[in-house]
Amino acid sequence: MADQNPTGRGAAVALKLPVDHARFLRDTFEKACDGVREELRDYPDSLKDPKHLRDEEAAYRRLLTALDVLVIVPDADVLGIVADLATIIDKDNEYSRVVAEHEALHGLLGQLSGEAAR
Repeated sequence: MADQNPTGRGAAVALKLPVDHARFLRDTFEKACDGVREELRDYPDSLKDPKHLRDEEAAYRRLLTALDVLVIVPDADVLGIVADLATIIDKDNEYSRVVAEHEALHGLLGQLSGEAAR
């Protein structure tokens, strides 16, 4: 099948990303991958689980390659990294607070301008 990876590791996913999303993702994945590499290089003797970090680095490299070729076979490492990054970025940006404030202000604006009655 065209949507199956010949290595048997699962279905390939074709990525459709706007240019600004791809730029953000590339920058984020490059910084994260560099951080993992630094940790492996600078603290090899104090790492509890260097294999986990090597797997993480490999997942970031797969994600970066996917941004070039616009296809990836997502595995547990890739899914975990993307989920963790989404959580970290949402928390750092106070996403839930921003969404609540946006909804409150735009809800009020809609009522004041009569948009909610339409």
